[in-house]
Amino acid sequence: MNEAIGNSLLFNIVIVFVILLIAFFIGSLDYSKAYKVKNKIIEEIEKEGEAAETVEETANAYNTNTINEINDWLKGGGSRNGKTFNATGVGYPLNTNGGRNTSSFCKDSEGTLLTRTNEYEYCVYLMEDCVNKDKCYYYYRVTTFMYLDIPVVSEFAGNLLRIPVTGETMTFKKIDD
Repeated sequence: MNEAIGNSLLFNIVIVFVILLIAFFIGSLDYSKAYKVKNKIIEEIEKEGEAAETVEETANAYNTNTINEINDWLKGGGSRNGKTFNATGVGYPLNTNGGRNTSSFCKDSEGTLLTRTNEYEYCVYLMEDCVNKDKCYYYYRVTTFMYLDIPVVSEFAGNLLRIPVTGETMTFKKIDD
């Protein structure tokens, strides 16, 4: 009888260890997805910001063109170089708030919030750092979210964990003459 109890304890330890490894694997997949989305948003903003010629254009690098590129990439469809493609998307969560309001996950205190309404759950802030009236530096802070999305548990409990993944673009420096 003693061996049966010992085997039961060992079996429970193995089950807990396997569950922890699966949770770690799912977490790393979700984190890499949020990190990939953050990097794509930063890449699109930097591409638009580098093409800007004035301070105003630099401050407007997150514009309709950039938003459409990001949304097309997140949806998995769109066109590049004259070729139309359709895919399943990256699996990043849609914004489920009414009216696409981002107030539940974007904070106004970090900078100028540019994503008051958005199709997906990410935040873009315009950060401004002026040394004096002649030299202003602009950069963007992007926050995406990692959700611990466990297939069976998420159906009943929703997203249990929301971890922000934050990054910043390069600094756009424009000196007015």
